Amino acid sequence: MNLPDFHQKPHFLRATFHINTPMFIAGANPQEPELTPTGFKGVMRFWWRALNWSRIRINSETKEQALKELHQQEAELFGLASGDNKGGQGRCFVNTVKFDSENIRKWSYTGNKSGVSYLLGQGLFHFRDGLSRNAFLDKQFFTVDLTIAQSSNQDIQDCLQIIGLLGGLGSRSRHGFGSITLKKLEKKSLADGEYEEVAFEKDVKKALQDLLSKYKCKENKELPPLSAFYQGTRIDIVNFTENNNAIELLNKVGEEQQMYRSFGRNGMVNTKKAERNFTKDHDFALNMIKNKPNLISHPQRVVFGLPHNYFYSGNDTNGHSASVDASTGRRASPLIIHIHQIGNQFQSVHCLLKSEFLPSGATVDIKAKKYQERKSEKVSDKVDYQVIETFMNRFNNKETIQ
Repeated sequence: MNLPDFHQKPHFLRATFHINTPMFIAGANPQEPELTPTGFKGVMRFWWRALNWSRIRINSETKEQALKELHQQEAELFGLASGDNKGGQGRCFVNTVKFDSENIRKWSYTGNKSGVSYLLGQGLFHFRDGLSRNAFLDKQFFTVDLTIAQSSNQDIQDCLQIIGLLGGLGSRSRHGFGSITLKKLEKKSLADGEYEEVAFEKDVKKALQDLLSKYKCKENKELPPLSAFYQGTRIDIVNFTENNNAIELLNKVGEEQQMYRSFGRNGMVNTKKAERNFTKDHDFALNMIKNKPNLISHPQRVVFGLPHNYFYSGNDTNGHSASVDASTGRRASPLIIHIHQIGNQFQSVHCLLKSEFLPSGATVDIKAKKYQERKSEKVSDKVDYQVIETFMNRFNNKETIQ
């Protein structure tokens, strides 16, 4: 393995984050919350790619060349697994991740908030059994200590800042759980020196505008092949009247999404009349179960991510189900919900990272189960991102980053 060669003395960074919403992140034991340097570094790599793609793409002749260059620069910065003598540890080390005090690893949630339960989904919460995993409680702080080559110091500071503006850690982080805010950034140039605080822009709108401009994200018009910022990225900052409770804020966002996406039961969603915005989706899966033809190529809601499931409780379909998945496996939602802390208040930041929905040649798979029989069908992978933008338009008091 090629070990890093620091020709100059490295810099040391310390970032302090606040956990805004419960965080479902784990290590070797999936039931036990654990925040490791490896886990945090994985999140850094995701947001570094998202931030740097357009900068690299507009300086490359082809998308394929840009992908190779992105991979090369990521490997040089964060390291690459050993193989064919090309491995190495990179120029950025995540040394430790520590909580400022004894961390609380159990969130006592009873299922009393329909929007929160909806965003958790059946994988983390079941109406009968409750939470399936423990989570780090919100309102806690943790610090990340890093060692960085001087040449990469600003790149890593920008990466930490974008994480604190839009990111989260753990399961359902794209649904608002595990949202974190960067509260303090410190640096020192000697291992035995003193840390000094680094100033950074804390206004969400100004900070995002500065970073997107710096990395030339608005100059790239081409739809990215991965989750990354470009000219078509949409980011909304939503301000609620009641904004001093992050969980309540997340619940309101979840209730809006549940109303928008759900077909309802007996014409109702919770205690409200169902909007039934996607009746054709409901009928699509039902026709699969009943072995009837369909007039649409796939459910519109696939754009929110895959897989998702349909369950029917009517007299002639009770217990029947259908699942929608990608032939390549799951596809994460392109809509990232982040609950952000400003002082003692909170904002909801919604980021639509449009990209090629599935790799070339991949398909959306529909599987319908009728008792023990199962019918499968491969359908179109073309999606309509306007479906998500229409959801984002439901929120009135918002600013869109231009």
